[in-house]
Amino acid sequence: MNYQLDLTEFTCPLPLLTAKKVLAQLESGSNLILQLNHNSSPTDFELLCQEKGYRLISLEQETKIWRLVIQK
Repeated sequence: MNYQLDLTEFTCPLPLLTAKKVLAQLESGSNLILQLNHNSSPTDFELLCQEKGYRLISLEQETKIWRLVIQK
C-alpha cells in the first residue's frame, strides 16, 4: 500500500517527527511517499531509515522540493 504525505509547508523538525509518527502506524511493506521543502534535510530521513530498518527506495530533488519514498 502507498501513502503520500505533503510536508512542504513545514520546517524542521516537524517533517521528520511527522514522518516518524506515520511510519510507526503503517503496516510492514507499505510505502510512504514524502514531499519536503528545501529547508528539510534528506540526510535526517536517511538516518531514520538506517536506525529503524526502513528502506529508502528513492530520493529525488525537483526544483526546491525533495521527494522521498520510504518502505517500512
